[in-house]
Amino acid sequence: MKKYFFAFVALFFAACVHTSSEFVNVSLPSFKPQEQAQVDVPSSGIRVAVRALEVEQNNNYSDDFENSILRIRMQKEAELLKQNLEEQMRVVVGLKGYELSEGVADYNLVGLIKIYIDEKEAKRADEWLSGSYVASKLGLKFEARLDFIDAHNPQNVTNITSNTKLDSWIDINYPVKSDGGLGPFKTTLSTVPTQINKGLERPAFEIDKAFIAFYKNTLNSLNAHLPAAENMQKTNADYNEFKGGVDGDGVEIFE
Repeated sequence: MKKYFFAFVALFFAACVHTSSEFVNVSLPSFKPQEQAQVDVPSSGIRVAVRALEVEQNNNYSDDFENSILRIRMQKEAELLKQNLEEQMRVVVGLKGYELSEGVADYNLVGLIKIYIDEKEAKRADEWLSGSYVASKLGLKFEARLDFIDAHNPQNVTNITSNTKLDSWIDINYPVKSDGGLGPFKTTLSTVPTQINKGLERPAFEIDKAFIAFYKNTLNSLNAHLPAAENMQKTNADYNEFKGGVDGDGVEIFE
């Protein structure tokens, strides 16, 4: 009887060690800039409203991947991406000399983010102790379109785009729900974005890098192509001067 008791205890502790060693803590990517430069830029009085970004996901993956920790983690990363992009877009707008507005504005900055997640060559297999898993390849691509729209003349739009994708398909091997596996030795599926199953560290790292690269590319494109407020003031001044020489019917007056 004592022999069976010790065997049970040994099996229990083995199961506990197995469960605790299944996960790896991996923090979510930080989208925050390392240093926030404090720059005083004179306000032009031109009001700009940075509207909430739309995020559109185009998914082409298996039902198994839908419930995987990688997909759960990517969903959280998409939320952080949106939140931090909106925050830093406001910073860029301010540095360009505009006055930020939450309501009526002279210009609206709107945007659409598209995230494409693709899985191919998915193959499901079973292991006697740990249960079922899927081996496949993962692709990830991002597209951004930001529109700087003149609220007084909506046809006057500055389009800003950004694109980022993984350099190549990532090989992934993730556990899935199944009836297989032996009790205490069966792989436990993580549902916490910062706690991933062992063996998924490299895929998570590559996915994180893609999110951060897209974030940086989008902000760099915005900074490079968003007109400075002083240029917009000059354009408006030239336009108003031109209108002064045109009669009410749009016919230029020569004196």
